[in-house]
Amino acid sequence: MSAALLEKPGHSHLLEDDIESFVHVLGWTVLSCLPSPMDKDDRAALVSYLYDHSWKTSSGEKGGLAKEGHFKSGDYPPYDFTLTEPSPILELIRDIASPFQARYKAPTIGQLESYQHLKKRCDDGLCDPGDLENHVAHTYVLGMERLSCPEWFLSTIQDALGRSRWPAKDGTGAKLTISTGDTARQCVETDFLLLSACSGPLKKSTTPPPPAPQDDNFFEGVPRE
Repeated sequence: MSAALLEKPGHSHLLEDDIESFVHVLGWTVLSCLPSPMDKDDRAALVSYLYDHSWKTSSGEKGGLAKEGHFKSGDYPPYDFTLTEPSPILELIRDIASPFQARYKAPTIGQLESYQHLKKRCDDGLCDPGDLENHVAHTYVLGMERLSCPEWFLSTIQDALGRSRWPAKDGTGAKLTISTGDTARQCVETDFLLLSACSGPLKKSTTPPPPAPQDDNFFEGVPRE
């Protein structure tokens, strides 16, 4: 489940929540199942911390802070987790997790206004486009565009499945949490088909990601400096 829904039970369920849930299912599968040099107890503690941590409040049980924290830091799944055999699976998860940093870490009004001003200068040929990419608000704007475009997630998964670096033998370890005959690549292919089916007409859409809004509503809900 998404960190947003875990932290605020009962809130409206959005498409972003479904896509984030897919990211967590894939992340949990890899951290729990694929062979890793990480100590077994440390690994179990990491999985529990990231996916099971919750607390009780007067309004009910809540959770998701660990997920949100790693999205904010761009460290999902944690970089201290590695696999015994190199595989594109971790790179893929980090790629599709990256837009969620924008969902949980918004820049200030001043930073967004500065970004829009710099973008106009770049559009007019008055500055280097690299300056725009290095701006603190660029990751946020790009992330919000991708969160509104399920096709980006599907194409990113398709690109990953087409890479040649998938190990021939990347099944689960004998002593890990779950035992399955599927390889990591097969798991991604299965999850990709499920995500494609759930997307329905959205997958067939050819509408490009919307441009960054220019009006005042763009800054709604963003903290001021």
